[in-house]
Amino acid sequence: MPWRKLYKSCVCETNLAKLSKLVFETEDAIFPRSRELSKESHIGDEVRALSQAARVLVDIKIEKLGWPAELITSSD
Repeated sequence: MPWRKLYKSCVCETNLAKLSKLVFETEDAIFPRSRELSKESHIGDEVRALSQAARVLVDIKIEKLGWPAELITSSD
């Protein structure tokens, strides 16, 4: 499933059990696509959209799923 469709489903999901699984599926679609696009010589709308989607997924993990922020945002 394309990353955009997964992302939209993730943002709209209210069932926390489904949301947790969907977050992982969405990340599994976003990060390979991001790597693929990084090989291109220009930065386009999709790269910006991927970056924004990744940030929203972090917010979902913290705010909706109750993950500790320090586990997600740590740079160590």
